[in-house]
Amino acid sequence: MVGLILTLGGCEREVARTQLNFAPPSLWRVAVVEDSGGRSAAVDVCANPELIASFARVEPRINGLPCELVGKPAKASANERIARCEAGGARYGLYVTTTRQASDDFTVRFALQPLQDSGGKIVQARRYQRLGACPAGWSAGDQGPPGGRATSNLLSGHALAVR
Repeated sequence: MVGLILTLGGCEREVARTQLNFAPPSLWRVAVVEDSGGRSAAVDVCANPELIASFARVEPRINGLPCELVGKPAKASANERIARCEAGGARYGLYVTTTRQASDDFTVRFALQPLQDSGGKIVQARRYQRLGACPAGWSAGDQGPPGGRATSNLLSGHALAVR
């Protein structure tokens, strides 16, 4: 029992020391700047480093189904990815490019092209801009309209009560 207490005590000290090294979340504006469906929108997101890293990963859904990657990507670099994916039995070509103005200001554009029929290509581009510190009371994953209050959390998927 004494050994267990000493071990846990050491873990607590390590966790406390490690937490000081984590970057705090920051506020990002995510704006749809191009959309083949004609939609445009913007949202503010309080993002921790893990969430920020996910901004450049595109994981499209078709009619609610994830488009699962098939085989190896034809190209996979920091700024471009060309791959094939499948959803609902249909295959698609996926083209993703990232254009960086700075590490805290970049645009991710993706195009999803049906490979088996003459259906139209789906295109969307999102601009990600770091605005600064998250507003008081916001936690990592909280999102809401630009300049507004947090309405939901991306990480939990839950709507937030009025704060």
